[in-house]
Amino acid sequence: MGLKSNSSNDSGVKAMLKSNVQAAFKRFPNLHDARDGVIRDGTEEAAAEGREVKPVDATEEAPEKLSKRERTAVFVDGNVLMMSVPEAVGEIDPFSNIIYNYVREAMRTGHLVVVAFDEPQFLTQAKKEEQQRRDASRQARTVTSSEDMVPIPLSHNFTRAQVEALPDVHVLKADRKCRVRLYDEIIRRVYERCVNVMQQWQANGHSPGVLILDGVEIRGADRPVDEPRVVTMVGSDEDALAKFQRATPIGEGDIKLIALENRLRELVSTDPAYEHYRLAITSTTDTDSFMTMLIDVAKRRVNPYAGALHSLFCMRELPTKRDRECNPEAKATFLGCDVALLEANIQRHLWSVKGTPTSEEHMLAAMLAFCSAAAICGCDFTLEGQKGARFDHFWESLPNFVATEPQALMRFNSALAREETIAHDACQGLYRVCVQASNHMATKPRYKRQAESVNTVPDSMLRRAVWSASYWSQNEFPATPEWGFLPQWQ
Repeated sequence: MGLKSNSSNDSGVKAMLKSNVQAAFKRFPNLHDARDGVIRDGTEEAAAEGREVKPVDATEEAPEKLSKRERTAVFVDGNVLMMSVPEAVGEIDPFSNIIYNYVREAMRTGHLVVVAFDEPQFLTQAKKEEQQRRDASRQARTVTSSEDMVPIPLSHNFTRAQVEALPDVHVLKADRKCRVRLYDEIIRRVYERCVNVMQQWQANGHSPGVLILDGVEIRGADRPVDEPRVVTMVGSDEDALAKFQRATPIGEGDIKLIALENRLRELVSTDPAYEHYRLAITSTTDTDSFMTMLIDVAKRRVNPYAGALHSLFCMRELPTKRDRECNPEAKATFLGCDVALLEANIQRHLWSVKGTPTSEEHMLAAMLAFCSAAAICGCDFTLEGQKGARFDHFWESLPNFVATEPQALMRFNSALAREETIAHDACQGLYRVCVQASNHMATKPRYKRQAESVNTVPDSMLRRAVWSASYWSQNEFPATPEWGFLPQWQ
């Protein structure tokens, strides 16, 4: 899911960011340690405000001082959680145990935990197109035989007893309707266990925190077959739940995650009950979150919030083959990314030829150009991207574009406009980015053909890429042919 990667030459977005902005990344064994790596006895607030940082001895802290957990919120991608369960774990109880342990770790890390799920009925048509292609590709790769041709073992309206008797619930994930009901049933079990634990914490004199599920049918497999799926937001605290309710549905989880962080920023700035939050951890493996969070940092520079809230993007990664060879007991870890630090260093790179950013609006335009270039190189909405386009070449050429084409650069801010005709204007800026990249590629040996392909990028690809940047900016347009999408994918 997310941005196109290229493991053969490390030219993908994530690999390039890790290589060129190493200071923004750090690996942690778990979310709890990631939190402690950012919140250090209140010194992060002083640093954020430009004051001298004086380390505090934890043994001398005032007893009324809030704990690190009470100052932290954790936003978790529920779909990524479900997909991370190993195929070897087939029965629903062990499957649910793994999800419970993930959520339990998030609750140990933050006082506020929100687990967000996709809402298929509200997914953009562009995402549905990508899902159809992915499903078709997966089916084409499956070698079938008479033994393999086994139908889905349960109907879309399976009961709790039926799924409990199933030896391998992973087979239900092949059908999207079965998958949704399976996820509902699993998260229902997890939620009930978590609420019980929170009640025990409270009985023992500890703060229970708040757990919210965003985009679930809490009845799970108990939902009657003749009743439609009712997607809601449920939570352990009614007041907190009311604060995070939204009037407009959001279909995709990664957009929910940045919307949830924005909502917390609003509350930190306006509601005394939330002003103590200092850290928001977003946990997902969807690399689209790089784009949503980077654009959000640039937007906040133009229109800042009153309160301060640090962002940490945490990606759970399995140990590599080399890791396992060195240590057979190697476990998954979290790659943490300080989003504000990453954005600042990307801006430093983008303006390295120009010298000094002209304004906050120009820096926002530069970040939109950066993200649009990433989309041109491949993402869920541009698929494989423009033929011959490699992100490392765009990374190398973008500073020259920023320095030499100020008018084209400012066209990118049109992507934030609500009117489609105005937003289309950003395509002209992206075309000039492609021309700069093409000219740069032409200076390299063996890239003449690729350079010509990038230079002649079709308008439909430019529009898809700009649509992607707008979408990552939380400015979604219908995925119509006017944006380069097919009327109906077949």
